[in-house]
Amino acid sequence: IETSFILPQKPASILCSVFAGTEGDIKVTLDSKSATFTSAEYTLCCRFINGRYPNYNSVIPNQNPYKAVVDRLQMLNALRRVSVFATAGGQIKLQLSPDNGMLLSSQDVDFTSSAEERLSCSYDGSELLISFNVQNMIDVLNNIEGDDVLITLLDPTRAALFFPAEQKADEELLVLLMPMMV
Repeated sequence: IETSFILPQKPASILCSVFAGTEGDIKVTLDSKSATFTSAEYTLCCRFINGRYPNYNSVIPNQNPYKAVVDRLQMLNALRRVSVFATAGGQIKLQLSPDNGMLLSSQDVDFTSSAEERLSCSYDGSELLISFNVQNMIDVLNNIEGDDVLITLLDPTRAALFFPAEQKADEELLVLLMPMMV
């Protein structure tokens, strides 16, 4: 029988931590309102979230013509440094230019402080200024493996897509990140 369900985040994280060290099979029992996961040592029962999973394909842009390739660790470290000067909302601006690469900047108007850091990257597109939540960007870069990250963009109001520059075999990783208003 083929089925699908939405498991809430808290039971999913508990499930991962509790059953991570468990040897043997884990039995999954489903009814109309809950799922039960049973091993030799533990039983975890959780209720489903009512409703259908949203059609995520409708929000993934299929035409993002501007592409930037940047060193993932350099960008991650630069984000951490520049984020110290971000406002409480954590807004980081990315200014992309074919000639000047990527400029990361943040500003805290309350304390009249700001930071900028320029990264070299290959970018093919017109000049673009886009803003993201810094913690979301750090999470994205922490969860992408590989040396380089590919970022595809359209304009400052549309979602950006993040990919590993080289996908693993039998894997297609795509991370969508919504921008903040500049």
